[in-house]
Amino acid sequence: MIAVGAGGVVRQRDDIAIEWTPCRFGGERPWFVCSVAANGVYCGREVTKLYGAGRLFACRHCYRLAYASQQESAHQRGLGKSQKIRMRLGGSPNMREAFPEKPKGMHWRTYERWRRVHDAAEERSTIGLMGFVERLADGHPRRAEN
Repeated sequence: MIAVGAGGVVRQRDDIAIEWTPCRFGGERPWFVCSVAANGVYCGREVTKLYGAGRLFACRHCYRLAYASQQESAHQRGLGKSQKIRMRLGGSPNMREAFPEKPKGMHWRTYERWRRVHDAAEERSTIGLMGFVERLADGHPRRAEN
């Protein structure tokens, strides 16, 4: 195995177990088994990806890695979701533009469901933005006028 370290490319050997589980409709699926032991506790998680963030190859739980969406604020998550829905419906991600029309061939029920999900995400985004602005205002009090 080859792992990339801060000092360049480092050769490293690490035995990685692979478990096979049966699939619902036949066949089998491979899983890497995380072999890290921390504080005397063996991980043993079956995962699709192992990360080489340190000296060992381990699952994201052992390295305490977070998904990008877990580091976003409520405003950013809501905005991203509503923009993704707009683009899925063939529109622009620009929130100042009108909501896209129903695409040809899409059922009205599906379109209305996407509209409701969009509106809820947009509302969460607005509430998150208002909270951010309030925190900014609390941290920077206005000067008293004479």
